[in-house]
Amino acid sequence: MSASAAMSEVETDMRLKIFALAGIVAAAAAAPTSAEEPATYDGPVIDMHLHAYTADGNGPPGTPLCPELSEFAWDGQGSWIEHFGAKVLSRPCLKPIAGSLTDEALRDETITEMRRLKVRGLLGGSEERVADWMQAAPDLFWPARHLNPQRDPETTPESLAADFAAGEIVAIAEITGQYSGIMVDDPRMEPFWSMAEREGIPVGVHIGLGPPGAVHMYPSFRAQSPSHLAEVLGKHPKLRVFVMHGGYPYIDDLKALLWVHPDLMIDIAVLQFALPRAEFHAFLAELVRAGFGDRIMFGSDQMNWPGAIGLGIEAVNEADYLTYDQKKAILHDNAARFLRLDADGKLPD
Repeated sequence: MSASAAMSEVETDMRLKIFALAGIVAAAAAAPTSAEEPATYDGPVIDMHLHAYTADGNGPPGTPLCPELSEFAWDGQGSWIEHFGAKVLSRPCLKPIAGSLTDEALRDETITEMRRLKVRGLLGGSEERVADWMQAAPDLFWPARHLNPQRDPETTPESLAADFAAGEIVAIAEITGQYSGIMVDDPRMEPFWSMAEREGIPVGVHIGLGPPGAVHMYPSFRAQSPSHLAEVLGKHPKLRVFVMHGGYPYIDDLKALLWVHPDLMIDIAVLQFALPRAEFHAFLAELVRAGFGDRIMFGSDQMNWPGAIGLGIEAVNEADYLTYDQKKAILHDNAARFLRLDADGKLPD
């Protein structure tokens, strides 16, 4: 072979390699990247914060909810409860969420919304009402029991342990002693923590704030920082606990606890519709930026407004700082891990 022919063959071979490399680069460029993954997660959702309420649980049946509660404009005169209902909760707005008109409608409309959005959830409330909702849709709900030692003196560590052993509940939530001035580190709570740790019962604890003007509705109410959990978790390191409402607004205290206790979880219930949307995203984004995206669980805090479930899911999906996988984790996977669901989505025996 002549030198010129050999050189021509080498050049041809190099061109083929360049074309092949260009094809690989083009294919890689055309392939979906993580940034190009579907922006919206529309798979199954786990709602860690549902209530089996009555239709008059937050005002007369049918009371609408105007999201993003703010600018209360109260001068301290008259009844805060009346002002809150008319001027804050149900103030005129573009997209109010309808309240259900009857107890049966509240149950059925919530079930319809959950089926539409592929949601299963942890359902708290009175024993009778939870049983009613469970009977209507046993495939959608995991039963839980509310606890406030001041309000529910008949509920004891022994009765809760018996209910858990019998399969009547899978968790204790929502624990709301805060509304009666009983913080999580109050000595009256110690027997419940000891029992829950011993039996392996998940517990969801109301931490942070309550409704606006809470002290005018519940005179013993006090705001509670997540730091109140520090001694509880130190004493009960195997306690399966999640902080409800994200402990808002105490984000620094929350981040400290999440760092020290790697199995501590939170839900973000109520924040999606109670806070101005920009504030909700600022709070969520800071937690994710701090590396705690795997500890955040979705919760709607659906009480009287079935539409609050969809609104909450929408709020997570619109977060442009979350990847598809992070949205999936918040809306489903983190809760599945916390509840220890198997591959078929079933609770452990």
